[in-house]
Amino acid sequence: MDYQRFLDTVKRLQFIRTEEDADAAIKTVLGILASSINQEQAKKFVSKLPEPLTIETLRSHQARPLDITIEEFFDEVGAEFKLNPDQAKKLVDTVFRLTKDAVGEETITEVEFDMPAEVAEELEAA
Repeated sequence: MDYQRFLDTVKRLQFIRTEEDADAAIKTVLGILASSINQEQAKKFVSKLPEPLTIETLRSHQARPLDITIEEFFDEVGAEFKLNPDQAKKLVDTVFRLTKDAVGEETITEVEFDMPAEVAEELEAA
């Protein structure tokens, strides 16, 4: 899967207006996700994503995994893009679905064990 598919799919959400907004939203969602698992698992997971989604782009200087609830995840995404809770959930679920398609079920299963339970459940359900 190429990155353009991520952009095109996220841009179809009515509350994402431009390709630049879609790009920022994708990187924010995946950055939080990558930061919720340990460095080794994050590298393995992100290596299966299309360019320009790299561990450096998504995780920056996050040294330790974040212990985040799914509500905090939605709140952080919502605050970043001025979205209501339903829009934030829709955006997260859309990016999660694209991610599952891109990296495959085997990789998702491996990294789910390392992330907060609520986040793993949302990823599984997306």
